[in-house]
Amino acid sequence: MAGDNRDEYDDDDVPFTKAELDLSMDNVIVVDNLPVVPPEKVEKLAGILLKLYSKIGAIVEDGDYNGLHMPMDDEKGMSKGFAFIEFVDKKSAVMAVEQTDGHKLDKNHVFSVCRFPEFHRIVNVPDQYEAPQPPQYKERGNLREWLLDPKARDQYVIRYTDESEIYWNDTVDVKESDRLVFSRKKWTDTGHQWSPHGTYVVTFHRPGLRLWGGQNFEAAGRFMHNNVKLVDFSPCETYLVTVTWADRASDKEEENAIIIWDVRTGEKKRGFKNDGAKDKPVEPFKWSHDGKYFAKIADESIQVYSTEDFKLLDKKSFKLPGVKEFHWSPSQNIMAAFVPGSGDGQTPARVVPSRKELRQKNLFSVSDIQMHWHPDGTYLCVKVDRQKSKKTTTYSFELFRIKERDIPIEVLEIKDSVVAFAWEPKGHRFCLVHGEQPRPDISFYTMLKEGKAAVSLLKTLEKKPVNELFWSPMGHHIVLAGLKNLNGMLNFYNVDEMESMNEDEHFLCTDLVWDPTGRYVCTYVSAFRQPMENGYTIWNFAGRPQLRTAKDKFFQFLWRPRPPSLLTAKQEKEIRKQLAEYSQRYTEEDRKAKELAETAHLREREAKRKTFEEGEAIRKQLYMQWQEERRELRGCLTDDEDLYEFVEETFEEVLEVKEERI
Repeated sequence: MAGDNRDEYDDDDVPFTKAELDLSMDNVIVVDNLPVVPPEKVEKLAGILLKLYSKIGAIVEDGDYNGLHMPMDDEKGMSKGFAFIEFVDKKSAVMAVEQTDGHKLDKNHVFSVCRFPEFHRIVNVPDQYEAPQPPQYKERGNLREWLLDPKARDQYVIRYTDESEIYWNDTVDVKESDRLVFSRKKWTDTGHQWSPHGTYVVTFHRPGLRLWGGQNFEAAGRFMHNNVKLVDFSPCETYLVTVTWADRASDKEEENAIIIWDVRTGEKKRGFKNDGAKDKPVEPFKWSHDGKYFAKIADESIQVYSTEDFKLLDKKSFKLPGVKEFHWSPSQNIMAAFVPGSGDGQTPARVVPSRKELRQKNLFSVSDIQMHWHPDGTYLCVKVDRQKSKKTTTYSFELFRIKERDIPIEVLEIKDSVVAFAWEPKGHRFCLVHGEQPRPDISFYTMLKEGKAAVSLLKTLEKKPVNELFWSPMGHHIVLAGLKNLNGMLNFYNVDEMESMNEDEHFLCTDLVWDPTGRYVCTYVSAFRQPMENGYTIWNFAGRPQLRTAKDKFFQFLWRPRPPSLLTAKQEKEIRKQLAEYSQRYTEEDRKAKELAETAHLREREAKRKTFEEGEAIRKQLYMQWQEERRELRGCLTDDEDLYEFVEETFEEVLEVKEERI
């Protein structure tokens, strides 16, 4: 070593780094509103505080009370009512503030807790008011940029192991890298969720959740709420509901187990207690179709809140003794409520707008009901299970025509047990799965017969391996699926023509989801339900597989929703009339894209040949430029190698001589 610089090296010739003193005090908290006690009770109070805060994080072991300092008022001989607690790290201090701010020690002492830097800022507020600077506006970009895709493709997000990826759904044979939009490792702790219009994607984290959007999925919102278990949006994406719970929650945490936020500003609008079961999380509120109201069942009544002030509508609940279930209409601010009766009397399926009853029907011997609104609110189906005897159960469907005068009701009796029911979106048909498993019957009904209001049977398919129904969002087509114990049997069915388009199988399939346009459908095997054969398959509406992907520990597949169409029903009808003209144009575009994909290897080979020829031309040019120098080195005026005479000479050299006796 050239010299001995004690500022840079220690005695062992190892570079010496000076330790910097941490003066930030980020690991210190201030606990205010403590009892004012005399010196002889300080030790007892300190023990209570240390017992509480040592469960949250490690406290510095220093002084009489291990990192706790409680200032005393020497003149009064009493404590000053607050204390400083020093943790080993900043993270513990942050958690201590979150968990104990508002903690009730007793009736008269509720903790007010903050970190020391924040306390120091409050104490040193200047006497003269200075108006805060307005926050600088940050451009978020176009949050619906994906809708401008020239190919009108949809997007979807997948999650497997700890990877999250967002892709374009491109049916043409293109590279995965060309379809990939965004990928990130450990982007979420538990899963993803899209907002109703597809503007944001939600990621879940222990301290709360985040929203992401825009072309590059940049951060678009942050909502701090510990251990969020459930997230719900209002239908218009204006408000966000987060739900959490804890076995030992403080009063403040209990009051804010459910929080409603403003999505755009991040402002907390109101907090509620969570009255739901912790092992079976359900949506705490049900939203009206326009997002102006949200409601829940409480104390044998329905509480309806307005988003104008987040208070009870008309300052009182809608009394409905015994109410068990209710649902908002998908298109009007009316709701249907079920009230089980006592004895032989049952009163289900009340359609109630605010506090005015529109229609009701009394039923008898009811053991259970299920309510199914038509997606556009035209009809309401109430499935009624009647227990005639211990071994006999009958089934019927009470069909309400909501948008007709006086709301007429029709009854459809079904002798068999009902496995599944589903309305056709944007249509007047519905489908039933009924009969004995594993091969029940499938029946299609319509609410209009020759243009008149009447329930009539269209067709019954007998003995099919089906237990779930999945209508296309546009109607007309349905997937008759046999999932779970039926191992993923799929029947892609055209309801207009009443014929099967294709039958196939996705072995061990656990989930099926249509894309928002009704052009494609995805089936997948989730590791949440099935540890083997994980992955997904994308099919077109006719049941032809477009993409098969196998991934270990595959958890989630979610299509990105689209906002409601801006076209009127009349405009959509006109487009359907000209569908042949539009389809011809897009068919030609698909043909060209397919040709490009099929000839990709030829284009790649042609590009390599062209690159080689360009390199060969450069080498020939250099060969001519170096001709004079080459001839001079050879001592000859020609490059013709046939005119040269090659002479081969052998040289021998003795490297070593060694004698051995034999």
